[in-house]
Formats: sequence, structure tokens, C-alpha cells
Amino acid sequence: MPVRVGNALTLPAQRHAVRIDTGEGHAPTWLLAIQQEGEEGRGLSFYRSDDEGRTFRFSAAIQPDASHADRADLIAVGRDVALVYSWESPSLKASSRHDVYFQWWRYRPGSHDWAPERAVRIFNADDSTAYTRALLARDSLGRLWVQAFRLTSEGGSAAVLSVSTDGGASFQRQPDLGRVKRRGGGRLLSVGSKLVFLYAMHDGFEPTRMRIREDSAPLEEWSPVRDAFSDGIYHGAALSAVADGQGGMHLVYKDEMERLYYRHFDGSSFGSRTLLESSRDWAMQPAITRVGDVLYVFYNVMREPHDSYAIHVRTLKNGQFSEPVVLDTKETYKGYPNALETLPGDVSEVLCFFGEAPDDNSRGHMVRVKLDTPGGGSDEDEDEDPPPPPGQTLFTDSFSRDSSSGLGPDWSLRGLWLAHGKYAVSDLDNPDGDNQALASPSRCRDCQAEAWLQAFAVDEAGVMLRAQEDASYALVFLPSGRIQIRRYHEGGHTVLGEASSGRPSAWEGATFTLAAWGTSPVRLAASVNGQVRLRVTDASPAAIQTPGRAGLFTPIAGVWFDDFLVRELNVP
Repeated sequence: MPVRVGNALTLPAQRHAVRIDTGEGHAPTWLLAIQQEGEEGRGLSFYRSDDEGRTFRFSAAIQPDASHADRADLIAVGRDVALVYSWESPSLKASSRHDVYFQWWRYRPGSHDWAPERAVRIFNADDSTAYTRALLARDSLGRLWVQAFRLTSEGGSAAVLSVSTDGGASFQRQPDLGRVKRRGGGRLLSVGSKLVFLYAMHDGFEPTRMRIREDSAPLEEWSPVRDAFSDGIYHGAALSAVADGQGGMHLVYKDEMERLYYRHFDGSSFGSRTLLESSRDWAMQPAITRVGDVLYVFYNVMREPHDSYAIHVRTLKNGQFSEPVVLDTKETYKGYPNALETLPGDVSEVLCFFGEAPDDNSRGHMVRVKLDTPGGGSDEDEDEDPPPPPGQTLFTDSFSRDSSSGLGPDWSLRGLWLAHGKYAVSDLDNPDGDNQALASPSRCRDCQAEAWLQAFAVDEAGVMLRAQEDASYALVFLPSGRIQIRRYHEGGHTVLGEASSGRPSAWEGATFTLAAWGTSPVRLAASVNGQVRLRVTDASPAAIQTPGRAGLFTPIAGVWFDDFLVRELNVP
């Protein structure tokens, strides 16, 4: 759907989407709350998907006045949706319009739809103050808590709080949770039998603070204010948090130095921080989803200020973060990603939404990217154009010879290789480098390299293109059965994309094909047994734009390669 600017999904700390399984033979429904700021004549609206987020359609207006740019925070309660909405903008000024409202959207089984109840005003502003950045939590006893920030007379913010003990019919104002000297932001989250309130402020360079309450305690009883950790959170709200399902919390945030970090809350305190992204940019924001015990961390990375960003994702499993996977590299502004808080363990893909526009101040659209879960399908969109068709054969080798001294005069080797009657076989375990074989007659730019390989699920192996002295592209088959497209440069590598290979077992051999074409940007496609599984675009300054050789590589001995083929691509 169209949006007025790419930042349509701010505030990052809010949850803009829910997924509801209504049963009765219906597929799960996704509801996405979008502020369109007048595009298509709409303000804050629900968009709906009944095909696991592949397509969306307009469902209903939440707050249709586009002149008041409200944003929503949602939670699913059974088959119903509870939400709060409040005004959001880069700056905050006093206004009697800047109130906070709570509303139920009730499921109607007969029509398989949702209908709103009357909105309840929680915080009522006047000409001397304003409320913003409302958040909603439901504790283990079913009580509804609404937190927001009130503009104070000296220009700071007070963290205000209200609670409903009667299912949202009425709310009782509670003592303020804290104050900050500038505009505030944070997250109110239910974790097991506790509520955790985490908050910071704009440009404060002060510690992030927190308060905790036990659900069994009297309503007004919270722990004293204390430091959650020493670094602040950018604008107080550049964060995404989700309960870990065990009484704790996963938190990803951008600090005041504009770097992305992860911390875990164990139910009483936060642990040490883990750096996820060291590049710095004002627009970088996180969006996280938990699937069982696995955490998916999406974030946008600046390539050119204001108008070119990439979407990356990392996964946290068994206490370890994966390398970044690049999901979208189109040269567009990508602002304020958002994702579902949790998904069931049987989903085949995890989605991230963001606003895409030519630059950070232009009209654009709400779009999505996805990452397959283990056992999921292809990351390749069915409606994308295939790679250009292959043309002239540049080089081929079936390795149907015996040679313990190498692969023959057409090959330039690093490590140890032999031809074993039918296969080219790597013959060196080299943890500090690769067995690499480059075919000298295969030098090309717009071409594809193909080989059958069997790595026996022991380590990675693959094919290479545009290989030069210190750079190359590679299609890598991983022991997990997944594939990656990588760019190697100056001794290191960048993962440009990752997908399922579609193979039932990493022990089985398969034919892997890597295609590369173009220069600005470079486009690459990976196929397994003839099916395109992954496409990426490399528009970075490190993109390899000149011709190079094609070849084979693996860091271990005992990998079999066969039927190597390099062909030009008929690029229009």
C-alpha cells in the first residue's frame, strides 16, 4: 500500500502487526496497522492478509483523520485485538489533540472479520501539554496497562501509566513511572509473571533505566527506578523487544552512538551487550521476531545517506548469532522495519515490513521481505524475472581422467586437488584457507558457472565467478543444507543472501549454478538442480564489476566435484 514517507512504521518500539489463528477452517489472519498520512485518503488503517503475509488488502479505518498522524501498538488477545493509538512526529509540542486512546477490535465468527468497540480515551491532553508514544501490555492476570509519555512544562517527558482491571471498560491513573529531561521513549513488556518498563530519552547520553513489578503485587507497587545498563537508547525508542518465553526478554536497540546492540534480560537484570552492526546511521532500526527459541533480528543498513539502504537479518540460536544475511539491496530508502512479535514453530518463513521510497522524504510504499526458516521453501519470489538465458559455452570439464598431480593445464590451483577418474577431488584440510581451483579459459563477466558437488554435510563448498586476485563471488552449499551467495574481498567475505537449497539432505549431491550479470548494480542468482533458489543485488562500493575466472572451492579434503560448465549469459 502507498505511504506518504518511508518512515510510516515509526515508532520502532511499537508492535504494528499481529497474527491471529481463528480456527474454523480459516487460514491465520495478519492485521497490519499503517499510517498513510493521506495517501488514498486514509489515515491510520488496518490492512489484512489471509495468505501468511504474501498479499494485503485494506480492511478498516482505525483513526481516519490523516492530519493527526497517530500510530498504534497492538496485542492479540485470543481472537480479538487490543490496541492503543497516539500521535507521533519527529518533535513534540503541546496540543489538546494529542490524546491517547484504547480500543478493542472484536472478532465476529459469522463474517470472519473484526469490528471496533468505542475508543476509550486514556490520557486527555490540553493546550499546555501533550501525550505521545503510547504502549500497551497485558499481564498474566489479564489486566491491561497503558504507558505513554507526557510533555512537561520544562520540555522533558514524564512516563505516565494507567491500568484497567475490567477488560478495558475503564482505566485508573497510576503514579508516574519516571521522568527524563528531554523527549522520552521506551518499552512496556509483560514477561511471564512480571511487567518490565524500560526507558531512555532523546540525545541524553545517560543510562537506560527500568522499573519492574510482580503481577501479584498491589497495583501501585513497582520496584524503584534503577539503571538497566550504562548506555542510552537512541531517541529512547530505537528498540525492539520480545519476551523470551522463560520469564526474560530479548532486546535489540540502537545506542546513542548509532550502533546496533543485543542484550538479554533474565528476569532480574540485563546481561552484557553484543554488537550486531557497527556502521552508524540515524535511520537504522531493529525489528525482531521470536520463533520458538530462535530470534530473528531484521535491521536496515545505510549504503548511501538518505537514499540507499539494505535490509539485513541475523538469527540468534543456542546463544550464537549467525552472520548477516542480506535480503534486499535495491538502491532505495528503507525506513523503520517492523515484524511480528512471535510466530509458531511450524512457519516456513519470517517476514519483515518496512517503508520503501526513493529517499527519506518522498512518497513510497509499504513492502515486505522474508527469510525462510529451516525446512522452509525457496527465498525466490515466484513473480521475479529469471536470470538471463545461457549462451555460448566458454569452458567445460567432466574430470574423466586419473591424475594425482592436479586437474590439468587449464586449471590454476590453490591447496591440493586430484582428478579421480570421474571427479575433481579436494585433497587438503585447510582451516586457514581454501582449496581453490580456477579455470583459466573461463574468464568472463556476464556468465554462469555450474558444477555437481557432494560435500557429505561435513563443511561448505561451492562454485565461484568473477574471481580475481583478492575478490570473487561464490555460491556456497552449507552443511545445514542451505545456500549462500557471498562476496569475497581482501581476505574476508560478506553474505549477500541466504536461502533453503531445497535438498532433503546435505549428504546428497546436487548441481549448483551461480549466475552474475551487470555492473551497476551486479545481479546474482543461485540455482539448485535447475531451480532458482536465491537472487541478490550487489550495489555496494565493493561490488565486483570486472571480468574474472570461474572455479571451485572448499576448505576441506574429500569433496567431490563433477561436470563443471561455464557459459556466457545472453543479457538483453
